[in-house]
Formats: sequence, structure tokens, C-alpha cells
Amino acid sequence: MRRADSPTTQHQQSLGAQQLTLLERDTQTVISDFVKVEKNLASLGFFTPSSKRLKTPQAKTIHFTRYIEGKRVEAKVTIEPSVSFGLPVTADQDKLIAFLKIVEAVKQEAGTVSNPIGFTSAEITHLLGKTKGGRYYEDISEWLDVMVTTTVISEGAVYFAGKRKFAKDRFHVFARAISFGDELPDGTVADRNYVWLSEWQLENINNNHLLPVDFETYKQLKNHIAKALVPTLQIWLYASREEGVFEKRYDEFCQFLNIKRYHYLSQINQKLSPALDELVAHGYLSSWKIKPTSDHAGYKLVLHHGEKFYEDRRRRISGSSGGRAAPQTQAEMMPTTVAASAAPEQRSQLPKESPALPLNAGEYELATRLTLEFQIATIRAQQLVAAKPESVHDQLAAWSYRSVTTKNKAGWMIDAIEKDYPLPEAYLAERQRDAERKRLVEAHQRIAGCSLCATTNGFIFFSIQRDGRSYSTSRKCTHDAEREAKIADRIERQNA
Repeated sequence: MRRADSPTTQHQQSLGAQQLTLLERDTQTVISDFVKVEKNLASLGFFTPSSKRLKTPQAKTIHFTRYIEGKRVEAKVTIEPSVSFGLPVTADQDKLIAFLKIVEAVKQEAGTVSNPIGFTSAEITHLLGKTKGGRYYEDISEWLDVMVTTTVISEGAVYFAGKRKFAKDRFHVFARAISFGDELPDGTVADRNYVWLSEWQLENINNNHLLPVDFETYKQLKNHIAKALVPTLQIWLYASREEGVFEKRYDEFCQFLNIKRYHYLSQINQKLSPALDELVAHGYLSSWKIKPTSDHAGYKLVLHHGEKFYEDRRRRISGSSGGRAAPQTQAEMMPTTVAASAAPEQRSQLPKESPALPLNAGEYELATRLTLEFQIATIRAQQLVAAKPESVHDQLAAWSYRSVTTKNKAGWMIDAIEKDYPLPEAYLAERQRDAERKRLVEAHQRIAGCSLCATTNGFIFFSIQRDGRSYSTSRKCTHDAEREAKIADRIERQNA
């Protein structure tokens, strides 16, 4: 076994040896198909899709709207590029995802991640399926420089999972990095690369503020826009999973990715179709369209969820990476996305090998949240979900909209569920807005699929005769061809 020289202290010596033992194993047997990516980087548009370095001094700014305690809050993030290397690009994202696969292995072995994290350039090239060579090792050194020197200026956009708040500050993804052959703080020479993650990355990784990316499928993608979209799609598609379709204004889409905005539909299609078609080919999307916005002031992307989104979610919920028999115990039925977020001291509260109650995967996820977030005993949480699943769902969803001060969160939540505590007005208003957005999406889908009114934005135009004069008017389409034919026939008889 190779020995890692100490970066700083005896504690780090121990940690480095621990990481080294782990990383020398066959990576494919240690880590699953999914690699967990920190959510902020996916939601902030940190990486710009490009095949080459964008060495321009221009920063990238993205605006957000968030709802915090029921209040609408405008936030923004600015990605300040490195003077030497420009904005982070697709190749930087590739290496970060490979690095996070190593971080995930460290966490699985040690239970938590702490600085520094040691790895060799050969491990990154192996994970990415690249040929070893001097140039690629130089690329990894350059990538470390980019991740250390790129600045994220957050105005309420970066979330700290441990503190449960959005921050206003300046950050870096890597606080520090030392390349192979450079001098370590204790004066020795580094026999591998070392990374010190920034506080927000370390906190969010250890608090499981993460989203899963199928690494093997990701590596098969060729288009840079498609690769840049994959982590973000997990957020977009999950948020719209009930509707089965996600819409994004084209101008906001271009701002997010930092790509050129075109004005003509033919140009937009020409630019985006290679990326979106590749996402369809790999199952991330089932179909896509670019349509005028309702105000006809621009265009929007309409992305329909692909089977891969649902299949990957089923795999994660079942805790299986394929072809496993139906689970028989509570522990097996529990969604892995929730169970994996449990701290070591919480895991003893999770269901063991007792027979599973007749709850589906979604209901088990609710029960597990009651156990982990409110310390409600496992069997009691499952009884609550079995008896009042809708009330459990509503009270959990409304919790962040409340200002509750209590020493007994478990008792408070049990009372809220059993006695149907009134839901906060802010939560009800947001739920109503969600329902209205869903209604509008469904209305737009009906219009798009109607051969009678797809080109007239849902209206039927016709003429009526009054006192020898002809008047043009319109009405909303029923989207029923037989009914529309009868209406047209009646109008024609009235005009005769």
C-alpha cells in the first residue's frame, strides 16, 4: 500500500491513510451507478456548456425566485470567472462528478467527509474512462485551479443544509487544492492531489443536500449542453413530477446556461435540438417542444419527463440497481434517498427486520420523514401514515411555513396530524398557486394537442350575421371535434 504523506496534522495522516485504503479498491465495486452531486452547484448554473475554455472576464449572473416561510424572495447568484481560466466549462463538470464519486466512497467508508481529500489523477482518468497521459494530468491540475479561483457571489442563492438557511456571501467550491509534486504545509512533497472543500460544500455533503446522477449514462453523452443539463434536470423534473412536463422560458434557459440567445425559432431549434434529442435518446426526456409563450413575447421550452427519470427514481426508492425482488421488510421498503440521509445516531430509529406494513413507497417515505425529522417512533409514524396519509403529507409540507417553538416536536406533529391543525395561509396560497399552474399546464397541453385550435391559442374564430351585416367573433374551443362540428352547423343555420 502506498503511504500518503501528512498534509498537516496527525489527524489528517490518519484520514489520508483511510482514504488511500478505500480508493485503491476497484471503484466499480465500492460505489453504485449513482453519484451524489451537491444541489447548489446543480441549481446555480455553475458550469457553462463549452468544448473549450471561455477566457473572458465577463461574469455570469442568474436570478431566482424563492419562497421562504411563505414569502416571495428574489435571489441571485453571480459566477465570477478566474482571470486565467475563465468560467468553469463542461470538462470541469466531468472531473467534479468523478471527484464526487471518490468523495462518496470516502463517506461510505468513514461515515462523514472531512478535509483534506486525497486522490490521484489516475483515479479521475479511470473513472472518466480517459486514456492516461501527461496532457490529461495537466488538465486535472488546471481544473483544480479553476475550482479554487472561481468565485460564487450569493445573494440568498446558496443554501446551507446544516444551518437551514440561504446565505449572502462570497464562496469558492474548493477552499484550497495542492497538486501532486507540490509542497505540503509540513514541508513534504505531495504524492497525490489534495482538495480542501469549502465550508458550504462540506456542510451540504455531510447533511445530504445532494441529488443523484447516473454516472455511467452521463459519461455516454456527447453534447455539451446535454451534459450541463443532466444535474439540473433532476431538480426540474422532480419539481414537476406530478404534471409530467416542465416548462422554462427560453431567455431564462439561455441565461442559466450562459449560451447565446437566438430570436428566430428555426435558429433556436438548430442550436438546441442536438442536445435535447440526445437527452431523449438516453431516456431523460420523452419529448420536447419549443413554443411561443402565452404573451407571445418570446419562446419557452416544454420538456416531457422520460422513462429514465421514473425508472431511476424507482431504483433509488427500492434501493436496487436493477432486477431485485420486491422487498419484504420495512428496512427494504424504506426509500434509500431518505434512509441514506440519516445521521448515525438516527439510524437506530429506522425500521429493522419486522414485517412491512401495507404502505407503498411514497407512504414509507412520509413515515421515515416523521421518524428522522421529528423523532417519532417508527411504528407510531407508520400508524399515522396508514390512518391519515393526506394529513401527514400536508402537515409535513406546511412545516416550513410555520413558526413553531416547542421542546416536543414529535408530540406537536402527532397532534397536528391527528387533530388536523389548520394549515398556514402562506402554505395554502402556495398550494393554490401550484394548482393553478398545473391547471394552466393542462390547458396548454389540451390546446397543443387539438387540431382545431393549436394555431389559434385555444380559440375558434367564426362570423355571425346580424341585420344583414357580418361580425367576426371568437369563443373558447371545447377540443371535441364532434361537438365543434355541431356548433359550427348550428351557427351556419342561424346565419342562413
